[in-house]
Amino acid sequence: MNKLILIMVDGISSEHFQRIRHQLPHLDRLAKQGTYVKALTPETCGTSFPGRTSMVVGRPSSEHGIYGNRIWDGEVFRWSNPYDVRTETLASLTKSTGGDVVNMGYGMVRPEDCDLYVSPWWIEHVLSDAVDGSPHPANENWSMRSKNLDPQQRLVTLGLDVKNLVNPCADKSQVLSLGILADYQLLEMAANVITSSNPPDLLMLEIAITDYFLHVYGAASSITEMSLRSADAQIGTLLERLRNSGQLDQYNFAIMSDHGHHLMRDAIHCDVLLPDGCRWSSEGSMLFVAPRSNQESKNVTQILLAQGMEVWSEPLLPNDVKDQILVFSCPEGLYISFEKDSQNTGEITGISHYQSNHGMRPGTKEDYRFCIFSGPNVPQQQIEFAQAIQVAPTMASIMGVNTPWSVQPIFVPV
Repeated sequence: MNKLILIMVDGISSEHFQRIRHQLPHLDRLAKQGTYVKALTPETCGTSFPGRTSMVVGRPSSEHGIYGNRIWDGEVFRWSNPYDVRTETLASLTKSTGGDVVNMGYGMVRPEDCDLYVSPWWIEHVLSDAVDGSPHPANENWSMRSKNLDPQQRLVTLGLDVKNLVNPCADKSQVLSLGILADYQLLEMAANVITSSNPPDLLMLEIAITDYFLHVYGAASSITEMSLRSADAQIGTLLERLRNSGQLDQYNFAIMSDHGHHLMRDAIHCDVLLPDGCRWSSEGSMLFVAPRSNQESKNVTQILLAQGMEVWSEPLLPNDVKDQILVFSCPEGLYISFEKDSQNTGEITGISHYQSNHGMRPGTKEDYRFCIFSGPNVPQQQIEFAQAIQVAPTMASIMGVNTPWSVQPIFVPV
């Protein structure tokens, strides 16, 4: 089995990467040495959890079930979690064939599918987020309590302790700075595992803080660029650790984002616009509504169409929920975010509380993602365009892992 490291760099669009690629020496070198996909589509709903899931599942959201950051559970829209993924993943398939799987903070993968699992640092945001006034019980699945996350005691053997990892969520005023440190700590812990006497076949990593910087400062900010340069430096540190240990030539890399980002200055306040008690969930420029009656369904549709919004009719939802949910999108060419009226203006429309956001209308080029494959089993080439659903089959093909997926990989490994 060929070895592979998956690194998700959160929120970096294809255009953003191309614009500042000259400032990212390590990613630039990997792109030149391997296969650089200039434009990789987001999931139909280009937000974080669908994007992370699509990277390890070679099936559409209508099958794997993660069609939004929040999903409808029959009563309320709640955060999705790894146990909501309805299909096999690259991790589960690799482990089932005898491969050693290590997850260092990658979201939407179950610990049972890994030989070593460390949770993402940002899950406390999910655990503490209130839905309809109180945390949803299903959020507890993110806590991974009562689960053996390191059955072989590999971290203990290496003198590592997850309790020493910084918690950026403990102080919201320090999330940006501590998030950079948290990403680095997870990457450094991963480097220790890789350079040990028992290097994994598949390692999954995230650099998550870049998305936070994008939301706060926007894609054009020099501060945001510094966060991406920091991410590139962290990847460079990992490469150097592998090179010094003689492991670099043993690993392939798959590095990409889960979605893009773009300025969404305008917002529609759904809590003001929609009927009282309406059950809705925003995914950037896409809106999910679970109507309580046929009449409410008609009313909501009429209200949103009057605002210039459109009904989204292309496949997105699993069969068992598609008749319960209405899906809307802003028109092509517009960047409008569905949000709550957080400032209590009482107005239907307003200014978004984000400097930049994701989840744009599907097909919007600013939501396309950067994507790099590099390593001993990856050909040197540039590909103009690929689909998100092809990513997992490509990684499986590089590793030599058999899958039930019918989607073709982006390229044939060497």
